[in-house]
Amino acid sequence: MTFTSLSNKTASDIYLLSLQSKQSRVTMASLLNVVAYKFDKKKNHQSVDWSKLHYEKILMLLSDLSDEGKSPATINVYLSALKGVAKEAWRKKQLDVESYQHIKEIRRIKGSRSIKGRALELDELNTLIDYCMSQEGVIAMRDAAVIALVYGAGLRRHEAAGLMLSDLDVDQGTIKVLGKGNKERVNALHNRNLDIIHTWLDERGLEPGPLFLRARKGNRLVNEPISGQTIYDIIIRRYKEAGLKRLTPHDLRRTFATKLLENGEDVFLVQDLMGHSSVETTKNYDRRDEKAKTKAAKALPF
Repeated sequence: MTFTSLSNKTASDIYLLSLQSKQSRVTMASLLNVVAYKFDKKKNHQSVDWSKLHYEKILMLLSDLSDEGKSPATINVYLSALKGVAKEAWRKKQLDVESYQHIKEIRRIKGSRSIKGRALELDELNTLIDYCMSQEGVIAMRDAAVIALVYGAGLRRHEAAGLMLSDLDVDQGTIKVLGKGNKERVNALHNRNLDIIHTWLDERGLEPGPLFLRARKGNRLVNEPISGQTIYDIIIRRYKEAGLKRLTPHDLRRTFATKLLENGEDVFLVQDLMGHSSVETTKNYDRRDEKAKTKAAKALPF
């Protein structure tokens, strides 16, 4: 990309380019499109004149989001994005120092909400996987492997979709994962997980390429990666077919963290396995119930 092409980009474009994760860029672009409509009834963030951004406008937006029932965490994501855009607008000399400083000093919204999502019981998890494996065709076997690995390695959807066959070390029983912020981690896999993956590889073959391949009609595999949206669709479709209570793909990741913590593993170890930058984020994935907390409190030495 040339300097000339960069100079023609909007402050919001440059902010998005500064984000390391492709998924973060997609998420924040969608969020900035919402902002564009709320600010100026524009369809996308590239149509906004960011030189007119000022702190009163942002404060009004944050108030509107709160009135709409958005959580403090969600509102703070909007604020973070707008601060990032303001910084790039200042760098492009579209905002003066005083205007940028006022925006920069807007404080994050305090507060929290009850934590969404749930952790599955192991019989639910195994019912889901066994259902897929009981179906005919390579698509069902792929789906079983996807579900087993999303849980077994605590993966985000885009992490699972981005796996290559070369990331799997069968001899060591590990999977190499490229997570947020371009951070790499290597997680060991349970033997049951490896068995399911081996069965999938018998169908997939060992041709280099994505670990999870796309499938066309007639159960025909093509050497192209599935998307994060496909993984979402797989898990939603399969839990419904298996007759289970509602769950989301991220619930499998929550289950991974919860089961490790239930097993007495250190929260900092779980943080590393999940690829979190902060242990506070890991704590948000803890779905151990009140009985476990009561038992822990009563076991306190006194």
